[in-house]
Amino acid sequence: MLCYYLVMKKIITCIVCNKFLIGRQTKYCSPTCKNKTNQSYHLQQARGWKRKKLAVKKLGGCCSICGYKKNLSALTFHHKNPTKKYFQLDIRSLSNRNQAVINTEIDKCILVCSNCHAELHYPKHNLE
Repeated sequence: MLCYYLVMKKIITCIVCNKFLIGRQTKYCSPTCKNKTNQSYHLQQARGWKRKKLAVKKLGGCCSICGYKKNLSALTFHHKNPTKKYFQLDIRSLSNRNQAVINTEIDKCILVCSNCHAELHYPKHNLE
């Protein structure tokens, strides 16, 4: 009876470990195999930093106000027109979005360091 069943049914295997699937399983044999195909936090972070480095290079590589260029973490994207802002350009959004959408958003920004960014948003707090 088992041979007849295997001939009549299509044999499907797990796309990760190639074990035979049973019952209602269609791609994975276990939750462990399913999770192996997902992006880990570490990989998302690495992709986000890589894309930020490319975006910073596209916008000149240094703060457009003071010229700071020492640390990638200190450089931020400032939207020239906040009303046309579609999403915030942080590491998480850079890692999870389509590159074409990211490039469109980058074109709406200028590159500034953290200090200059704070001065742009809060000019009334200047001490001078």
